[in-house]
Amino acid sequence: MSFNINLNNNLEAYQQELEYGLSEAINFNNQQSQDFIIDSTGGEFSLPVVAPLIFEPLIRRDLVLPVLRIDAVSISASRSKIIQKTRVEGRNNTIKEHISNGDYTISVNGIIAESEFSQEYPKGKLFLLKQFLDAPYALKITHAILNRLGIFEIVIDSYNIPSIEGTKNIQKFSAQATSDESSELIIRNNA
Repeated sequence: MSFNINLNNNLEAYQQELEYGLSEAINFNNQQSQDFIIDSTGGEFSLPVVAPLIFEPLIRRDLVLPVLRIDAVSISASRSKIIQKTRVEGRNNTIKEHISNGDYTISVNGIIAESEFSQEYPKGKLFLLKQFLDAPYALKITHAILNRLGIFEIVIDSYNIPSIEGTKNIQKFSAQATSDESSELIIRNNA
């Protein structure tokens, strides 16, 4: 099965979303990321949305992507600790030394649709989602649970876009990601 995507039409369609995304990036309220976003009017599926996943606009020299909101999403986050275990002769157990907390491993499962009553395949949203998932950058995200865990940026490790038997207007996807933090480097001139 194959389908063609007209890049010019998709890029023109997202020009308006890009302008909106840029204004969203400028006016983004950090308080919103700390609380659950409850949209009682319903999202893409006319159901109440409790915690959508929002990919914030990505603006780089070689890539500009508008905001992408995914309403039907399930997210899980797990974290392992880095612990040094040392064996000591004469003891039946090890001495444990906590080195640091590891990165969060994040699993995202979601469904995208074009709009609430559309019978069309969501090729425009899929095109945009794929660009986010393929981006070679850390992605800034807004999600109530992840933000409360201190996760504001993720790096996509892998993703899967399976077909769904018997449907044409929705597309499932899943992604594996790792939490990321921006690092600031200070360059000092030691003369």
